[in-house]
Amino acid sequence: MEKLAIIDMGSNSIRFVALQIADNGAYSFMYQEKEPIRLGRGASQTSLLRDKGMERAMTCLKVYKHMMDVGHIENCIAVATAAVRNASNGDEFLRRINKETGITMNVITGEREAYLGYLGVINTINERDFVLFDLGGASVELSLVRNGEIEKSVSVPIGAVTLTEKFATQGNPDTASLTACQEYIAEKLKDVPFIANTGLPLIGVGGTARTFAKMDQRAIGYDFSKIHNYILPYDNFLNLYTEIISRTAANRKKLSGLSADRADLIVAGAEVIDTLFRVTGSQEMIISGCGLRDGLFFEYYAAYTGMEKPRFDDILDQSISNFLKTLPNTNYQHINQVVRVASMLFDQLQPLHGYGPRERRLLLTAARLHDVGKIINYYDHARHSAFMIGHASLYGLTQMEQIIASFIAGFHHGISRKILRSYRYAHMPSEEDWIMIRRLSILLALAEASDLTYEQLVESIEVAHAENVVVLILTVTPGATYNAADYEMKQLLSQFKKEFGATLLLVWK
Repeated sequence: MEKLAIIDMGSNSIRFVALQIADNGAYSFMYQEKEPIRLGRGASQTSLLRDKGMERAMTCLKVYKHMMDVGHIENCIAVATAAVRNASNGDEFLRRINKETGITMNVITGEREAYLGYLGVINTINERDFVLFDLGGASVELSLVRNGEIEKSVSVPIGAVTLTEKFATQGNPDTASLTACQEYIAEKLKDVPFIANTGLPLIGVGGTARTFAKMDQRAIGYDFSKIHNYILPYDNFLNLYTEIISRTAANRKKLSGLSADRADLIVAGAEVIDTLFRVTGSQEMIISGCGLRDGLFFEYYAAYTGMEKPRFDDILDQSISNFLKTLPNTNYQHINQVVRVASMLFDQLQPLHGYGPRERRLLLTAARLHDVGKIINYYDHARHSAFMIGHASLYGLTQMEQIIASFIAGFHHGISRKILRSYRYAHMPSEEDWIMIRRLSILLALAEASDLTYEQLVESIEVAHAENVVVLILTVTPGATYNAADYEMKQLLSQFKKEFGATLLLVWK
């Protein structure tokens, strides 16, 4: 077992995460903490870190050191970003941190900050071409990513804290102040020509981006309360932006989804994002809940496990594998058999259902995870599996695809209205999505039923399809008893006919 702490001390907030890596390579969070310390407040005018900000940081760091001691965490990666990087007393402050806590904190460059944010995103969001920004308190890191690789990156000294101070946007800014702020940001971004007019999606890292996601979810009644990989259309952003700048400071705090510790910074942050939308020509922003800290972890994990590079070739496969490894008593033989049979059914019935690679990926995701709910309770475990899949840290799927996969898995014993009644986000898939969910869930249910006795007795499947009849020819291991599987699969024949409009016949040999 390996334990690791990561501390990210930014201009606005300080974050602490504790993780563990099991002997099987599975990693998981042990603890996470975030505090708004406003370390960068006033530094833009004086180039000095103020005493109050440093004291708030020291209070947090002493608590984090205590937690590391209690948790027997010996490895700690601690980094400081723009506030300390730009301050003339930054080095002195780092020496004090080391003296009083024993924590060695290193200042990282803007370029390295951008790279670490990229690692956090590329390992958790299935996009290959995008403009990445990480908006902090004193800087914004910008990267152009094409074909999954950084082409160019830069750190620009504009952040939510420094802009708020420079243009006094925390209260009730007038039109002149807002215009001046906009013009200042636009002028700074002229030095970043590689992001201009790309038309690529924006991927946003940082508290401001996450706040806009929360506000949009509240505004549109989005019931799936997950921020990572949430897609915010530009039109929705503009509606929120207009609402923010038109309100007084007191009324701004009443906006649903806007936290009290972000209310004074949100105007300046909004101006940066709005300018980025206009400069890039992007039509949507994908919000990433993973960034610098995750990038630091992936670097550490790659070195610890002997990976050639801190990049996963298939982030969906990796995240599913990691999830399964965190669970006790996982029956991989059964899982692999269900996946294999579901694959054969999907492929050979393709002329009947007409689905492609995307739907196949969703089916196999559900197949690999269909039994995870047993860790909660064996009874109704399909329903528990649906909930766990919907809320697990699965990467490589959109939020809607994750919801769809959860429902497919939830029906692996057959379609049940109980699941539909259990989850408030059951209404989110479209009518077309629900047709697909029901059809793929029947294939998964048949695959699960074929291995009812956990003997992996089905070796191969052939399909003969004529008119409104589908003949499923199942070849089993020599001498195998398939009575139980045959009985269980026949319980699904009526659902198969209802969803596919064809009679299913089973032939065993």
